[in-house]
Amino acid sequence: MKIFSKKRIYIIGMSFLSLIALLVVYLLATDRCADAPIRTMQDQILSSQQVDLTGLRELQVSGGPIVHFSALSDQLKNMKKRIIIVDGLDENHGYFNGTPTTFYGYHREHLGIRHLIRRLLFTGTYKKLEDKVVSEKETTEKLGFTYKEIPISSRTDTPPQVVDEFINFVETLPETAWVHFHCRHGKGRTSVMLVMFDIIKNAPQVALSDIVTRQHLLGSINLFDTSIWNNGTYDKVKLERRKKFIEDFYAFICQRKTGGIQKWSIWRQNLTPKVSATRLHSKP
Repeated sequence: MKIFSKKRIYIIGMSFLSLIALLVVYLLATDRCADAPIRTMQDQILSSQQVDLTGLRELQVSGGPIVHFSALSDQLKNMKKRIIIVDGLDENHGYFNGTPTTFYGYHREHLGIRHLIRRLLFTGTYKKLEDKVVSEKETTEKLGFTYKEIPISSRTDTPPQVVDEFINFVETLPETAWVHFHCRHGKGRTSVMLVMFDIIKNAPQVALSDIVTRQHLLGSINLFDTSIWNNGTYDKVKLERRKKFIEDFYAFICQRKTGGIQKWSIWRQNLTPKVSATRLHSKP
């Protein structure tokens, strides 16, 4: 008696192929770290948590992961303003046939299995095709957007001159501009930039705790949460440092608006623990 009939072999074979296909689809469609959504300040907040929304809905800004221009155009399709893409990445990146090179792992030192499969399927080789990569600036401007690079950090201290540049950029924006911030996954650096933007526009009228909370409710990470994520890449020191930066930045903007030191790079040199005695929390 035959152990395996032709029908049984066929079923086993198809099941195996289906499993392989599902694995390939999974590797193609997912990354180790999932992307945060594109969010605007006009998005609905689906939470019963009480938070001060003063000045939020007037902010002409959005944020998200590295730009897939078809998705961004769909999200902002009714936008009549000049869209400025602010690139928060400091690692090497660009576009290959309209797809971010991070999708193929061009920014990685060691090639993972998912990136190997993606390269073979979509580029025909496991090698980097650097000569066919178009910069984000060129891609952005070709599609009619304005490009600006400001590499704000989320893991380490951002250089003071970069923070000064960020403040100057925000304060000199024309009314006709809409700003879209992005980093790799739309989480750490994008969240920091959105909170900084909100602080510049709405401190000290809105407490820092409300600014951080409302950005979190819209899709950013909670910059006041310093608990370590499972399989996360941030340690406790980095999370605490990031929180301290946001607290210091809020204190700086508050004193700046009352005629104090105007440059972060100068104020930072004189920073003492006493400086943070500003309105960090909501009124009781």
